[in-house]
Amino acid sequence: MVSRSPFEPTPDDPASDDDPLDRYLDGWARLNASMRRGESWSGGERNAAFLSSGPPRPGAPFDLADVAPVLGLDHPDDGRSAARIDVDFDGDDDLVVSSRTGPRVRVLANRLADGAANIAVRLVGTESNREAAGAVVFATPVASEDSVPEEFIEGVTQRRSRTIGSGYLGQSSAWLRFAFGAYASGDLAARARSLRVHLVVRWPGGDVEDFGVVRARRRYVLTQGTGAARESSTPPALLHAPAALPDAPEPDGRRRVVLPATTSFPSLLTRSRGGRAARLFGITPRGPRGIGRPVVVIGWDSADPDAIEAIGDIPALVAEAEEAGVALVAMDLAAVNTGPPDPLELGATRLAAAGWRGEVFGATASSAAILPELVGWRLDRTEPPPGPWSLVVEGDGRLAMIRTGAWREGDLAADVELLSSSEDRRASVSTPYPGLWANPPGIPEFTRFRSRLERRGLSDAVRELNLARVTTPSIASAEVQIRVGRALLGRGDLEGALARFDGALEAEPENVLAHRARAYTLHLLERYAEALAAWNEALRLDPDDTDTRGNRALAAVAAGELDVAREDLTAVAAAAGEDAPITVAVRRALALALRDGGDDGEGDGGDE
Repeated sequence: MVSRSPFEPTPDDPASDDDPLDRYLDGWARLNASMRRGESWSGGERNAAFLSSGPPRPGAPFDLADVAPVLGLDHPDDGRSAARIDVDFDGDDDLVVSSRTGPRVRVLANRLADGAANIAVRLVGTESNREAAGAVVFATPVASEDSVPEEFIEGVTQRRSRTIGSGYLGQSSAWLRFAFGAYASGDLAARARSLRVHLVVRWPGGDVEDFGVVRARRRYVLTQGTGAARESSTPPALLHAPAALPDAPEPDGRRRVVLPATTSFPSLLTRSRGGRAARLFGITPRGPRGIGRPVVVIGWDSADPDAIEAIGDIPALVAEAEEAGVALVAMDLAAVNTGPPDPLELGATRLAAAGWRGEVFGATASSAAILPELVGWRLDRTEPPPGPWSLVVEGDGRLAMIRTGAWREGDLAADVELLSSSEDRRASVSTPYPGLWANPPGIPEFTRFRSRLERRGLSDAVRELNLARVTTPSIASAEVQIRVGRALLGRGDLEGALARFDGALEAEPENVLAHRARAYTLHLLERYAEALAAWNEALRLDPDDTDTRGNRALAAVAAGELDVAREDLTAVAAAAGEDAPITVAVRRALALALRDGGDDGEGDGGDE
């Protein structure tokens, strides 16, 4: 496969600037767009099949000819692997070809060798590996059992190697096949019946074993050490009966696109029914702006007489939103014109009659321009599809999904369930080819979106979008939260650091690094009982970490839990040594606590 370079600009859409990161991310955006549209990564380059012209003459180059066009193998699909297997048990190899585009699997039946003399051999290792990987079978056609040659005959003896793995995620059949179409006289069928073949195997390790002469048009199992070919029955031939394809459903415009990484986006300026301005979402220097719970924003056009029906099952949507605690917002794109009569009032009345119980806002000129560009950008389209469009926004103000077409019962419940699932599952659902998403995880690409906004003259939105470049990883990820928390800790902002570590544990409750950082911060805040509980959690997740156990001992001393500190001191001393810094620190803290507190228990503080 020859893939297009992610750095290669195209004449109709050059890179917006010379920033290597922008060019890199723009290249990935192009590859992702191609994948979602089912286009070829290889530019439609056709598959090739090379045929050798035979052993080269002395001094002549090895000659290969591409015969794919005449064999019907030159498909323009993005080919991935080709496996050889006798699918119809007629004695010759057929091909099973997998592709990323086009039909995902093609079965190509071999009709060129029908009726030719052939044999199939399966190897079974006993002294070598069971599958006999690395063995080589030599097959020499002979006139009779009495005419076995002493050596292999150049240009006549054929060889096949037993290999494991024959392509990308592909494996050819373990049966090795030999065809003999030019040895013996008479017609094809007579030659096939009369031909005999001498079989020799060189097993892994170098041992050579002679399996004698066998008849053609048979299948044989060759077991290492037996010296005899055991004939195997041929399974009944498969019948390939074409079946009619099911009728494709009528397109209804419904589509859910789950983003591989949640995306910040500029503010949507709106007006309420009372005429007051409102700002939805947006990007600030501290990150995106959310309301703390998921929001569904439906962009619709009240001037369209079919708009209410196009939104779908509004009562079901409202009921599922109320049950899941999701806020609903209807943004009327027709309300840019303020009337009279005011389109926003008319649209709100129509929505209420249909069962809507969410917020109703009117779009300003800027938000009416941003919304279609946002939808078009995330759907990889020059122009967005017909409305309504629905944005599913995380509680932190990041876009997670886009829906087009009508809502149906169960849609929002499915979205909410996916929002609460793992990042791996969401990434898998985000692509039509599960597991093959090309975008670097967690890094949204803004170059194209910025260009779209610039063409609209939306300079304020562009400046706001540029703020997202410093916060491209999801702020909800534990790794990012821990990094930010450590930075705040280094600046002495203990409360801010603790909030970040708490956020990391909300994202990943079993993250041991977050538990350790949180315990350390609580200790610095002199919240010793809470610190001890946090160290207990860290130790539960990693019971063999000596530093964690030593820190728990220090927290236990500060919290007055001296029995816990004594047990930890014994364990730390055994693991790290009596003179290790952590051992000395715990012993000194315990000794001071015993001296100051007058504890009567048997301490291990010595004279320190």
